[in-house]
Amino acid sequence: MNINPFDLSVSDFVAQSAKWCAEFNIQEDYPYDLKVEIADRALFDSGIDKYEQIAQEAEDWIEQERTRMGETLPTFATQADYIVRTGQWRDEFNIPKYLPYTEQVRIADEVLRTLDRAKYAGMIAAAEEWSKKESANLDAEAPFDGWKEQIRRQLLQIQNGKYLMIYVPYGSSSYRIEQGTLTKVDWNNGTVLLHSTVYNRDNTVAIDNIQSIDESRSGSGALGSVQTADLRLVGNDWYRGNTKL
Repeated sequence: MNINPFDLSVSDFVAQSAKWCAEFNIQEDYPYDLKVEIADRALFDSGIDKYEQIAQEAEDWIEQERTRMGETLPTFATQADYIVRTGQWRDEFNIPKYLPYTEQVRIADEVLRTLDRAKYAGMIAAAEEWSKKESANLDAEAPFDGWKEQIRRQLLQIQNGKYLMIYVPYGSSSYRIEQGTLTKVDWNNGTVLLHSTVYNRDNTVAIDNIQSIDESRSGSGALGSVQTADLRLVGNDWYRGNTKL
């Protein structure tokens, strides 16, 4: 199991905790990625209070894991990481900053292979110095947020035309649901464009605002094919349009 020490989330904590796996009925013999996916959905369904409780427990665990993994992987900061985390180079190589971090690193690694010798030599000197500092500093700022990284990975796998229900925080403890067919993911500007067949209009959602994406529906709030008025969760009450259910 190869995990970047910066790529640890509350879902990773749940997936590796016997107590929480038992609580959320996550089987021990499941593949790790599946355990994290189930944990991610279970955390969303658990409510704010329980999530905050688990997140508090996860905080110390994540720091301990970063330290432990950093000791066994003292050179996890590579030249490709340097490109991605240096705005000048990322812009020069046109690497979209809202792509999943691992995808950005993959693109940077491919770009490195195309550079001429002189440019590569100049970059490598700066990258090696940066890498030593980052690898030695286990308290360095994480290159991405674990929860947002999972959302970006999910978006990367969804084809245009797929019907989505996107949950976005609304107030302190509520969510609104943006829904429609996926028209475009703009990785440069960090937005998702949905088309509503009910209102015949497009709606833009910021990727960083997305809490969860439900791909299981084919129509608003149901498995049917006909989309109806949008669902909204206000406090503990559900509304369809402006009508309380």
